[in-house]
Amino acid sequence: MKRYLLALCMCICALSSYTQNIKLKKKGEVDVAFVYKNPFDYFIYPKDRTFEMVISPDFKNKQLDLDESILNVSSMALRVRVWAVLGDIVIDPVFAYKLNMEYLHGDKYSVFFQDISKYPDLVRRYKAIRPTTVNAVVGMGLNPDDKFDFGAYAFFNITNNDLLIGASEKTPTADVPSSTTWGSTVIWVNSDENYRYWFRQPKDFQPSDELKEMGTKFMNAATHAASNAWIKVQAGTAREHRAAGNTYIRLEWPAAEIDAIQEKYLKYQRGEEKPPSKEAEEALAQKDLSKYNNADEWGSAFEDEGKSEAVNDYQKKLIALKSKTRIIKNFDADKYRSIQPFGKTPYFVLNGNDNKQQLVDKRGNLQTIGGYQSFDRLYENTNGEITAEIELSPRQRIEGSTFNWTVSGLDRFFNSPAEAAQVVTDAIERNEAREKEEWAKLSDYEKKQRMNTVQIGASTKYETVKLKRLVTGSKLNILSSKEGYIARFHY
Repeated sequence: MKRYLLALCMCICALSSYTQNIKLKKKGEVDVAFVYKNPFDYFIYPKDRTFEMVISPDFKNKQLDLDESILNVSSMALRVRVWAVLGDIVIDPVFAYKLNMEYLHGDKYSVFFQDISKYPDLVRRYKAIRPTTVNAVVGMGLNPDDKFDFGAYAFFNITNNDLLIGASEKTPTADVPSSTTWGSTVIWVNSDENYRYWFRQPKDFQPSDELKEMGTKFMNAATHAASNAWIKVQAGTAREHRAAGNTYIRLEWPAAEIDAIQEKYLKYQRGEEKPPSKEAEEALAQKDLSKYNNADEWGSAFEDEGKSEAVNDYQKKLIALKSKTRIIKNFDADKYRSIQPFGKTPYFVLNGNDNKQQLVDKRGNLQTIGGYQSFDRLYENTNGEITAEIELSPRQRIEGSTFNWTVSGLDRFFNSPAEAAQVVTDAIERNEAREKEEWAKLSDYEKKQRMNTVQIGASTKYETVKLKRLVTGSKLNILSSKEGYIARFHY
């Protein structure tokens, strides 16, 4: 899967002269949308409750991180719903987009729709392309009615686990709202110092509830979502503050599949392969293939994979798979919190209320990997291989943490938790020694400057756990199996 930073390019100067101020429908409950170009022909949402996406400049590198992947969508929308319940923060975002119907970019090739349009099999594959992951940070001011009651600027972190990714021009059924730690979801700024409004990225968010009290205060007092926040300077004085942009968004696309479409097209053009005849395609499209629906290989062959969709209806307590208007399989809503497509595989992931994951096929049949049916983590790599992880021991915290850097080389297996933890402690000790050497080389003036400088960043904590890792092919055949202790980020 290829990663892209979407450069939603607009003039930053133009942003400074434009202020959006949205009245919240209910005090303390944020419900706004961030839009790119014009998604309103498929994204049903009031235009006056939207912010236009503006990419934030990278102040550290003094440039915009531009990327061509914006060309893979012609428009998109990210609806952001956030509120506080009994001191916890809850987020329930919705993502919708329109696939570019002129061309798509993969790793090696660009696929032009006009070229492949004479081959119906390639057209279907083109239209089935969708992002495999979405991660974003959006920023907005949250203000009370009276600006002298003061507000705060909020950066909200939206992870791929928080939302569903549907087909082009389809707004997915909303996922079950996620209740997470405040530090994982939001960073608040209520300072009069401009540099604190430099835009955040997902790596800046760390699990923590240290700012729960402050966060609950600002959330519950908010009556408006705006492009700026009214920040307290001193008693009776408020100043308008905002970030230079309002959006950071990173998508992953199935680049290998996009490249495969172009490779197949070139084989057709060179006569190396014969495409399915147009007459056969049309006849097949007219047939009713849904009559035989038994849960066997013959029934699976007649079920269009593109028609199986995940249903997550929080109000109706409905967790299900459906094909068109027919429910294929219902799942216990008291046991599971959501179901979602599993990358570009034909499977779906059931997310349990016990934070375990299970894998089901498009008919809802539970799948087994290496004798296991319940997993702590499931993910897919760029080769289409599936990794399933099972924790075999309780997690143990490692003493020490890192600030504004992370330990590398964690993905190794050891015979004991002490050996795994040693990787982290050794890295911390090496870094501390290096910092001491650098400090000793500084002049007294440089030391004084550094002591008077406030550093902004996040600390990272680590843990060990005994893990079994199974890697399978696309048909769940075991390719490798490892078991041992690893060190990893604490989450």
